[in-house]
Amino acid sequence: MDPGNVDYVAGVSDAETTAEQTFVDRAGVCRDFTHLGITLARALGIPARAVSAYALQVDPPDFHAIFEVYLENGWWLIDPTRLAPIGIVRIGSGRDASDIAFLTTDKQCQVISQNIQVSTAR
Repeated sequence: MDPGNVDYVAGVSDAETTAEQTFVDRAGVCRDFTHLGITLARALGIPARAVSAYALQVDPPDFHAIFEVYLENGWWLIDPTRLAPIGIVRIGSGRDASDIAFLTTDKQCQVISQNIQVSTAR
């Protein structure tokens, strides 16, 4: 890992991982990148919120956590992982990952299948 960057590393965090831990560990997944980005933006006085999305360009296509910042009279989407530069479909937004969770449970879960259809308007 490059100490100047935060690396995308699956399995190094969980739902309890804080933005501070991601900054110190320099590793995380999209949820961690999003929390870190929101924290840094807010520290600079920039309004920021978490966004759950479906990312067409992520391989394999999957749900994705990104964030928005309010600049120049509008909200701007930011993918801090840079894994989905195009093809993002917004699902919802909120203060942090707990507001935009795809699943909340106290039991262990396993995805058996996933089928998502996205139509693009032309």
